[in-house]
Amino acid sequence: MTAGTPAPWSIVYSDTGRVSLATATAEERAAVLAFEKELARDPYALGELYPDRVGGLYTALLTVGGRPAWTSVLYRVDETAREVLVVALISGP
Repeated sequence: MTAGTPAPWSIVYSDTGRVSLATATAEERAAVLAFEKELARDPYALGELYPDRVGGLYTALLTVGGRPAWTSVLYRVDETAREVLVVALISGP
């Protein structure tokens, strides 16, 4: 890290997020882990705010195996803890 560069955000997984990652295909897991590095740099630049009742939930559609896929990451950003909580991974058909 250089002077003036903010520290990376911490990435943590909810129980559901951990189970989702454990059951993902190898390609999906690789895509999520690559996405995690990007999240640590700037979680606000990657996803879109998802309209949920609680608020603050983001969703991001991933590229898996070099192609757009129906795999999304749901995450919340905690400004106070400077932490990103991966809530779930969702894979489509």
